[in-house]
Amino acid sequence: MERGLVDGRARGDGAVKWRRVIVWGVGSAAALLLLGAVVGSRLDQVLRAGEAVSWAWVAGALVCALIGHAMAGLALSETLAVLGHALGAPTVLGIALVSTTANYMLSAGGATGFALKAHLLHKRRVPIATTITASAVTSAILYAVLAVILAQGLATLLLRAGGARVAVLESAFGLVVLLALAAMILAAFFNRTARGRLTHRLFRMTNRAAFSLSQREIPPEDFTAFEMQLTQGLARIRSGRGRLTATVLYTCLDWGFAMTAFGLCFRAVGVHLPPAALVAAFTAGQAATLIPVLPGGLGAAEGSIAALMAGMGVDAGASLVAALLFRLCYYVVPSLLSVLVLWGLKVSEPAVLREAADLSRDLRDHRDHKA
Repeated sequence: MERGLVDGRARGDGAVKWRRVIVWGVGSAAALLLLGAVVGSRLDQVLRAGEAVSWAWVAGALVCALIGHAMAGLALSETLAVLGHALGAPTVLGIALVSTTANYMLSAGGATGFALKAHLLHKRRVPIATTITASAVTSAILYAVLAVILAQGLATLLLRAGGARVAVLESAFGLVVLLALAAMILAAFFNRTARGRLTHRLFRMTNRAAFSLSQREIPPEDFTAFEMQLTQGLARIRSGRGRLTATVLYTCLDWGFAMTAFGLCFRAVGVHLPPAALVAAFTAGQAATLIPVLPGGLGAAEGSIAALMAGMGVDAGASLVAALLFRLCYYVVPSLLSVLVLWGLKVSEPAVLREAADLSRDLRDHRDHKA
């Protein structure tokens, strides 16, 4: 009987995994087809703009993009410190980079990145309840700051980009989604009644997600301890306003460096965007990334930016090349870097270090015994 239940659960998990693979495959194929259609419709312009790229500006954009990702890591590090789990900035920066780029590559509403973050932090003795609290706070702040940027960009679009109706609608939709997400997160975690309804579900989902990333299953936390840790974490957040100020600051710097990288990519193709146009174009691109099926908004972001810039009198081919350069600097290169970072994080896990120390001691004892 028990074995049948285990086999049934395994088959169910396998079916869920296959559904995720199919959804990811369909989304990726759709994104590539959309990008191909957008680039193909202006191929001559794209090729001309590509030949004139200044790679010094691209290098500057890449540096700014990496600094922006580092700011996101520092925001998470500050929040974890408030919750009583100061791991050290380098480790948290690596975990933040890996989890963020996982969401870009495997679009699943943030679930992939969160599961990876929970797994890596749990291996470093951070309870899942603490990871949930830290992720909720940093996500709410991230969405709130981005909502401000989108609101400014939407105002610019309404005033200056008369023909870019799609970009206006995307930005309006994105603004509503971000505000709704931020409000839902805050209500769910700071309202006791709402939190009580979600706690059981979150406990099961996060444990299951964290376990799926490890060959050796992490022992599940006792639910009572989980609930207590969540409550204690929220109490720490309420009393740690001074530290949360630093989290907000790092989040603002994160978006600021991302926008700077975006502007430098336009400079690389010979286009100098004034601040209002820069905010509007960045808004169009970020609003497109909220489409859950497309990884990082691939295809939709580039098409929206090109259409918006064409409405403002900027060459569409140059805009497409700039958008692709930003994709390279902010998404592709950090994703490739995160593979090495993930390897370093796995190697530096406490269990791995203990095993290495035990092996070293055994080898030394064996050598001394032979001598």
